[in-house]
Amino acid sequence: MQAKDKAASALLAAFPTPEAWTAFSQNSDNALIMDTFVNYAARSGLIEAPDVPSLEDFVIRQMIHRHAFKLPKHMDFEELLDKKDDLLKLNISLRAMTERINKLLAEKQIALPKVTNSMLTRLRKEPVDTAYKQNVLRSLAFWLGHERPEIAADWHFETLLAVCREGRQTENYREGARIGFALYSRGDVIDHEILGWLKKTVKTYIDQSISQFSYGRWGKVRAHDITTLYVDFPKETSEGDLVAYQQCLRSAVSLAHQMAIRWALSAYSTKNRFLSIAVVVGEYASIDNHLLPLLNAKLPDDPVIRLSDVARQCVLVNDIRVVLCAAPTETTLFNGESLSIWWIEAFWSTLYFDFVSDLLDDPILQNNPATVKKLNLLLWRLPDESAPHEKRDEPNAVTTFFKFPHNSLLGLEIAKTLYYRRRFAEAIEILRVVLSINPADLIARTLRMVLLRNIALSAPAYEAAAGLFRQAKKEARFIEANCACESEDFYCEYAVVYMAQAMNALRHARADRSISADKERLSDLKHLVYECLDAAEDLFENAIAVSPSGIRSSYLLNSVRMLAAVLKNDEQIFVNPRKPIAGPSRIGRETAVNVHWQIGFRRSDLPEDALNDVTEKLMIAKLKIHDDAISLQSYRPTIYFCNAVSLWDFLPVRTTTAMKTARHNIQLAREIAEKAGQDDVCIYSFTRTYGEMISADEFIGHMNNCLRVMDSVMESEAGDRKGRAGASDKIAWTNLMTLNF
Repeated sequence: MQAKDKAASALLAAFPTPEAWTAFSQNSDNALIMDTFVNYAARSGLIEAPDVPSLEDFVIRQMIHRHAFKLPKHMDFEELLDKKDDLLKLNISLRAMTERINKLLAEKQIALPKVTNSMLTRLRKEPVDTAYKQNVLRSLAFWLGHERPEIAADWHFETLLAVCREGRQTENYREGARIGFALYSRGDVIDHEILGWLKKTVKTYIDQSISQFSYGRWGKVRAHDITTLYVDFPKETSEGDLVAYQQCLRSAVSLAHQMAIRWALSAYSTKNRFLSIAVVVGEYASIDNHLLPLLNAKLPDDPVIRLSDVARQCVLVNDIRVVLCAAPTETTLFNGESLSIWWIEAFWSTLYFDFVSDLLDDPILQNNPATVKKLNLLLWRLPDESAPHEKRDEPNAVTTFFKFPHNSLLGLEIAKTLYYRRRFAEAIEILRVVLSINPADLIARTLRMVLLRNIALSAPAYEAAAGLFRQAKKEARFIEANCACESEDFYCEYAVVYMAQAMNALRHARADRSISADKERLSDLKHLVYECLDAAEDLFENAIAVSPSGIRSSYLLNSVRMLAAVLKNDEQIFVNPRKPIAGPSRIGRETAVNVHWQIGFRRSDLPEDALNDVTEKLMIAKLKIHDDAISLQSYRPTIYFCNAVSLWDFLPVRTTTAMKTARHNIQLAREIAEKAGQDDVCIYSFTRTYGEMISADEFIGHMNNCLRVMDSVMESEAGDRKGRAGASDKIAWTNLMTLNF
């Protein structure tokens, strides 16, 4: 960047808004500083006449092009400095930063006050209530604009000032979620080193997850006593209903999930040390009356994560996907109050909760040939084989799990990591151990069913795939007979077994040319496809019935009905691989409208145009609700893709707004997948209509295909579209859902 451009960026960072300029220029105490700004602008060639009106004209004209920036919620100045590496891209110490700021001010002859460490400390604790303190912030903004212009476009003077003001406002939060951590000894010592590890690990996860935990000084790890820590996440809105706790409670439950696994993997976890985690919601002034009894309670089988009764209600209302105990334990508090203690038995971790970074980095779970060989030797060592150097090897996640096989949370998390790295056989072997302890573990059984489904899809022969699909259904039937399985995610994954089998049979019919000449074989395959699609439809309806939101299951119900309608409309699709799986727009409209009636999007007291508007808005709103419930980065791309399909394929009328939103969602899906690929994990994808695990690169290729089709359609319709217009009944409905099949 040229010196002139740097000068412009520095001045605009110091004066980003008309209000900032007016407040500064009208204060006579700033006259000397103003003169140095004017002379600097003139020397840099930004203004011709070295006077205040010229500088004002330059600054005001440039402000027009500034974009809006959304400040992270509840962030204060202390948190900004703590996280300057991430937010300001400043990988230097505060002392080095102040030295560079002051050096620049001296070089450019700007009379702004120097920045000192003591002043930064004051700004962390005190309100910015004087012109001098504001000008210290302006010094920081000026330096950022000069040295980090891409950062200063957002983090300018007004943003820094807002951060300081927001920090004071956070003190007004009086209710939200609080998560507590307590360590208990059953014979082994708990020393400062262990407590330091616990505090550091909690803080590290929150810092690494800043996009999820943007709570400023909230989210700080605080000590209640020597062995008890807690973290607060405030309620984001002032509404009094339980829905207002969605974001703060999801953050607390995600943190609980991470810490339960990280503690199990740590060297400090032994049979004689126990970590208890409790989550409560309500007013902070009285919340410890429930938090501490939850942490201290002696419960059957030592469940790690406990919930208060209100927290449990919030978990259910806000559709946070965990498996809770069937009935609580009751205890009586010192004041005579009865307290119900619930606990989390399992997480739907394979879809909703993020990876544990310790497992992603664990040497035994990597995807290179040497590691795979070592893992296979560990899992399937034959009687005549030995494990060389076994005693000298460092402990790893799998050996840690084998020491404590009753820890199903850890076993499932290891299996999940292997699953997302397409190590299906190894994941099944880990689940064998989990299920040997508890054969009725719903999450483990469901994951084993999903793994069998994925192996079937990659089987080399159609007959081998058929056997694997049968075995996956056996898992589902065991679950129905022996587990508390009234869960949307179980029914969806079970239904997708049938859906995947149907599409696998369709692919087999299209690929094998001899089938088209054999009427009996073709008839049998058609019957199988329709039978599987019918079974999937029935299970998706079950999923809708048991779900508070039905977001996932309603999308999949629409998908399976659309597939059946398209195939019945043109059965040449079964034998002609060149035919796309698409039909006339009439089929898409009729199928979509019928499903929308079933899931409550349409009602009889509104006109057609209003119904279409409501449906479109509900689809867009449902994405936010679903996305808020998910922290797993390998699944989030799929929910954006599926929402794009809903807006593109499942609306009776494609509006310009819907098409643009769908395209934006595809772009977001691609961006998230690119980041997930950096961790060497795959994407759980529905881009070929059924759920499967594919590489991030393959998923990105599918998104690029979608964008090409969308751009072509939008370009061809741009000339005559006046807000809304349906596609002609004579042309094919350009499906994103089946585009990549």
